[in-house]
Amino acid sequence: MPEQRKEWITKRAYELWEQAGRPDGQDHEHWAQASAEWEGLEAPNTPAESSPGVWDEEDE
Repeated sequence: MPEQRKEWITKRAYELWEQAGRPDGQDHEHWAQASAEWEGLEAPNTPAESSPGVWDEEDE
């Protein structure tokens, strides 16, 4: 699985670089953004994030 992650992030960082107009010296920013996107896709939803009822209980 680590190879799949690295390949996805590499491709996404390249897409971000192209979308930004291929600027020099921003590879780290594009890699970081792509990594954050991967983590967002992989992170499971926690009950507090996905259940509106959790917030309702605190208000009572």
